[in-house]
Amino acid sequence: MLLHSNGGAVMSIFINDREFSFKEGESILEVARKNNIYIPTLCHLPKLAPVGACRMCIVEEESGNIIASCKSPATHDAKIYTHTPKLEQHRQEIMKLLCINHPLECGVCDKSGECELQDKVLETKIPMQTFGAVQRKDDFISFKNKIYDESLCIMCERCARTCNQIVGNNYLQVVMGGYNSKIGINSQNYCEDCDECVSVCPTGAMISERFQYNSNAWELEKTSSTCTNCALGCYIIYEGKNTNNPTHISKNKKIYRSTTAMEFSQLCHSGRHNFGNSPIYNKDISKLETAIKAFKNASAIRIGTQISNEEAFIINELKNKLDIPLYCEEARVYSEFISIVKSTSSKPIHITKEILKETDLCISLASFIFDEMPVLKSQIINSITTQKTKHICLHPIPDERLKKHSYIQYEVQTEIGVVALMLSSFTKNTIKDPKINDFIEKLDIGYLSSESNISEEELDILSESFRIAQNPVIFIGSELFYHPQSKQIAYMIGLIEKYTHAKIIIIPPSGNSVGISLICNLSKDNLENHNVVGYKTKGSFILNEMIEDIEYKENADFVLNTDFIIPSMLQIEGTMVNTDYRLLPITPSLPYEGYDICDIAQDFGMSESSLVEITSKLPAQKGFKNIHYDDLKNFFDRNGNEQRGYFLSAQVFSCIENIELPDIDFLPESNGSILYLPKKSGNFFGFNEAKIMASKQFAIANKITDAKKISFNIEGKEFICDFVEEEYLKGMVAIFYPGKYFICNQTYPYIKITLKKWSENA
Repeated sequence: MLLHSNGGAVMSIFINDREFSFKEGESILEVARKNNIYIPTLCHLPKLAPVGACRMCIVEEESGNIIASCKSPATHDAKIYTHTPKLEQHRQEIMKLLCINHPLECGVCDKSGECELQDKVLETKIPMQTFGAVQRKDDFISFKNKIYDESLCIMCERCARTCNQIVGNNYLQVVMGGYNSKIGINSQNYCEDCDECVSVCPTGAMISERFQYNSNAWELEKTSSTCTNCALGCYIIYEGKNTNNPTHISKNKKIYRSTTAMEFSQLCHSGRHNFGNSPIYNKDISKLETAIKAFKNASAIRIGTQISNEEAFIINELKNKLDIPLYCEEARVYSEFISIVKSTSSKPIHITKEILKETDLCISLASFIFDEMPVLKSQIINSITTQKTKHICLHPIPDERLKKHSYIQYEVQTEIGVVALMLSSFTKNTIKDPKINDFIEKLDIGYLSSESNISEEELDILSESFRIAQNPVIFIGSELFYHPQSKQIAYMIGLIEKYTHAKIIIIPPSGNSVGISLICNLSKDNLENHNVVGYKTKGSFILNEMIEDIEYKENADFVLNTDFIIPSMLQIEGTMVNTDYRLLPITPSLPYEGYDICDIAQDFGMSESSLVEITSKLPAQKGFKNIHYDDLKNFFDRNGNEQRGYFLSAQVFSCIENIELPDIDFLPESNGSILYLPKKSGNFFGFNEAKIMASKQFAIANKITDAKKISFNIEGKEFICDFVEEEYLKGMVAIFYPGKYFICNQTYPYIKITLKKWSENA
């Protein structure tokens, strides 16, 4: 059916004598693939701008002209052929040229078995190589746990384009030189070690040192799941196999790498590398009885955010049966904050990807977005690249990695003043409520600007950018949830969404915060551990997963010890809810034969013996649907559309508390050295060693310029970790990466700190 029109005339194209409709601007390749017509490619990826480097996508026009389908727009009534003798001959010649200097190393190449060049050689049926060339001297470059082997490179430019257009770092670049063209690195820019360049490489030219010589690709069993390292819920594929090692405690099964649908999706450093191999564990009835007893004697239950919706549902039922409080501060403060914002604005939850396709101005506030949610940062980068979106980032820590963004630094603890400035600037002449207008008129803009360290020039840029924007979006980070005046801040943000054309997206703190906030009836955590059952978090009796190959030599007070072992997120069948209120399936990629929360719940009268029996019973009043776990989809279709889980029904937010606008006549000062304690989200989530990263200025002020390890007090105890001086950081706020350790910070994430050098011999 011909659906699209151009000036009243139906737009259609004939491909292989079949008629298809198309949208203006679509390429011939896009129209063909949308209609399941195969055209070979080597350099093309749907998520990248076409470049026409490989010429494998050539098609023949009715006139006999040969054109590249990836860069040629579809035109009305054009007649195109995708497979003719002329095209087959051209493609054979192209493949011969691509293979002219390619070494015959397939037997030892890590890409063998999933190499697109191998596939295309077989597909084009090259009888023999008739071309020859003088052997050139090729580069062999190691960088950030990766290797670039120029001899295997076909100059498709996928890696450099992905680094620039998607990741946004411009670390890789094309070094032009005709026959001697190659990929180079720009060491002035930052590589976040996300391995996206490795993922998109069609040959073995880009290889991960972590994976090199560890396994053949065809031996790995692939499991499609959802990454829970942050609340974005990216599509992830865990690839593992039996180790043939009888001593391996995961019953001979080990994950070797994680990948994704690289044509349409991506992973950050955390999703790519921060997975653990969890032991299988056998059942021990005595430990189960001890766990049941701990629940019966508990005065409260505390849960972490690395749990599924189904686990949260069961624990909430146990809380009701035991009539005790249930704690999860990350989910509670998120729920409180978003409820105030959305009940004030009466606006719906917005779908992040869809909003970013339309926005011309993106503002992020109180989120160290590069590390807190790296894929969201990349989605913003893609908007900047493809539609000239402007991004303004407001945060206390200047991050020079965000070179394509505007940065406004404000002082720690002045967030309420910053939001008041935004409200005043964005809502000029739009608010009719006299009470709100009176509040805005009484604001001392000069004082707020001075104390927050936002200059009048920066405020003017922010205000003017917002005024001329047609579709602005504002991302609100989780740092505001813990501010002493978080309710007033949320109310003002709600007013911005209500009285302007901006769309507000609230970034959840970590993991499955959204799902837990919807399912559980949470109480404010009193931070006491006595008689508290901790489920993947602190307590007097702790139920937690075990990650093998992790050693704790220091900081014993910050190790989350385990009294009862439960499955990890890599071992369960369940679901989570992401930032967009989309339920996504979690699929086990490692075996588990021990007990889980269902076995405990059965002693309290619950009948379910497995988590997946809960999926269709999740609360309908919160938007969940009566869909069984086995009926949930988790893949991308050929057009790049996500067929994953389902969107929850429209949310109804309410706030029973009457919130008054505050008198902002004083903003606190934050002098001295400050440590930023982020939530375990994105690149802050991991199982590696802890470290503090800071600027040169910070190191000089604290007299630790030559320190490799430092110590400081947190939660009343000494913590020892590595110290790293980073060029991209400026100012007197350092960043703490907790790694494998557990820091239970449930308050405002900035603390004053005194650091000192640490030596083993001291």
